[in-house]
This record gives sequence, C-alpha cells and structure tokens, in this order.
Amino acid sequence: MGDRTYDFLYKIVLVGNLGVGKTSIARRFAEGKFSEEHKSTIGVDFTVQTVQIEDKIVKLQIWDTSGQERFRSITQGYYRNAHGAILVYDITNRESFQDVERWLNDVQQYSGYSTINLLIGNKSDLHESSQVSLSEAESFAGSKGMLAAIETSAKSDLNVDQTFYCISKELLRWNGASSYMDSLRQDSIALHSIPQGDNSWYSCCSYS
Repeated sequence: MGDRTYDFLYKIVLVGNLGVGKTSIARRFAEGKFSEEHKSTIGVDFTVQTVQIEDKIVKLQIWDTSGQERFRSITQGYYRNAHGAILVYDITNRESFQDVERWLNDVQQYSGYSTINLLIGNKSDLHESSQVSLSEAESFAGSKGMLAAIETSAKSDLNVDQTFYCISKELLRWNGASSYMDSLRQDSIALHSIPQGDNSWYSCCSYS
C-alpha cells in the first residue's frame, strides 16, 4: 500500500444511446484525442485516468458502455458498484435525450448504490442543429435529482475535462458521509492535474 499514489478510486459509467459520443468523450478525456472514425463499442470498453481535486488525488475507472440494444443485458452488469454515472445524449438527436430516462432507470436498478448522476449533452459544436435546449436538459436533470446538465463537445474539447472534474468533486464531497465509497484498488497511473487559473467550470458543483 505504501506505493499507492492516489487517495480515492471511483467507478464511473458512461451511458447513453448508440452514436451519442460516449467513446469520443472517454478518449478525449483520457488521451486528449478525437477521431471522426471509430467503431461502435461492443459490450464495454475500459480506461483509467487520474485527476487532482484540491489536495486529493482521485483515480477514475471509466467504463464506456455500448448503446446498442443487443448488448444491453451485458452492459447492465457493468453498472454494479458504480459510484457515478455520466448519462450522455446527442443535442442534435432528440430521441437520444428522451431515452436518457430509460438509461437512468437501468443505472439505478443495477448499480446497487445511489450513484451520483450527471447529464451530458454532447456535440455542442453542432449547436445550430440542436434539438434539445440546455434549459430543458437542466430542468430534466433537476427533476431526476441529477448533479447538473452540461453541454460538451468531444470534437472541439469543450467541457469534457470539466465533466469529470465536476463529478469527481461531488464524489469527494459524498465520501465523508457515505460508506459505499470503498475503493476498488488498482495499479496507479500518471497524474492528470486540474488546469490552473480558471475555476469557472466548478460552477456545476458549487455549494453554499
């Protein structure tokens, strides 16, 4: 245990319809890359990234689940023991937003815990084609007790890091009050520090 280089470990699941950009979000955050061409996730993909929140090192296990219906029974098993869920829709595809409630129900049913849930409207670089307003997303998120609603673009790298920092900060806030935050200890990786000088993205997780 002496060589561990993180303070907390959390399991985060990325959930949503096929084609909303879950894999692109995970890759942008973990690798800083975006590709127009990638294959649909088959079952579940997995990546690890570490962030620094104030004086704490937080290690995130990020599970990128398939949005294909034929893999739904498989992916539901990966929700178990999740500490947080990022529910993703495509702002240019209203059906993907309408289906968020179904995905949220799955997470709540199969996770085994009261997860911290964050709503993400991806592809904000295509805002002129948006079919879902941010205010509507915020209203839905509030009605479901979700942490926040944020618009992101994996392509232009808008609010992707902020999404993971936001949910990490809330998980840390819960850590002192909730017994379910037991770490699933894994090998440590290199640190990915919070950007300095601009904390505006913390607004979604601010509390009085």
